[in-house]
Amino acid sequence: MSEKDQAYTRKGFFGEFFSVIKKGVANQVDRKIAKVLEAPIRPPGALDEVEFLAACTRCKACVDACPPHAIRIMPINGGVAAGTPYLEPRIQPCQLCDGFPCIAACSDAALLPVANARQVAMGAAVINNVSCQTFDDKICTLCYDACPFPEEAMQISPDFHPQVLAACVGCGLCEKACPVTPVGVKTLSPVNHRAWRMEDELYFGLVDKGDEI
Repeated sequence: MSEKDQAYTRKGFFGEFFSVIKKGVANQVDRKIAKVLEAPIRPPGALDEVEFLAACTRCKACVDACPPHAIRIMPINGGVAAGTPYLEPRIQPCQLCDGFPCIAACSDAALLPVANARQVAMGAAVINNVSCQTFDDKICTLCYDACPFPEEAMQISPDFHPQVLAACVGCGLCEKACPVTPVGVKTLSPVNHRAWRMEDELYFGLVDKGDEI
């Protein structure tokens, strides 16, 4: 191997190494935020949780502008998030309305414009293998049928289980459609979804699930 190739290999290795460390630290931060803050589902276009809490003035304009009345207000016991808008998909999911009137009503820049519904990043759904009745040898496609982007955001696997794909925007329509309790598909906010993924990811032993920051 030439010196040039060796140098490139070393550069690539250390680049990946430090990328892993950086990602691990970011995931630890997400876990801490998820533990301290409830980090609920926010309206379309919302900034990431900490930035959103700082930018939102609690004016409730997005609540009043929401056609399906999906946006709720965090109660007074919500700590630093009290008065901020959020959604409970199990009660009323986001309908991804044309023109996103909730974003148009926000004058705080807490909700930023999105080009279209596929650009929304409210979070992502996760499948509960214990609750989802397809894992109990029952046929059900209700979450898939409710998905606004079938085969892009959700598909039915060859063994007839629902699978959430990368294009999921976190609208919660699948969660609302789920017929079982506890729910078989749960929508998580971006922070909570990253923290959830963290539980299943170890980067070469660099990230310890039991560590706190």
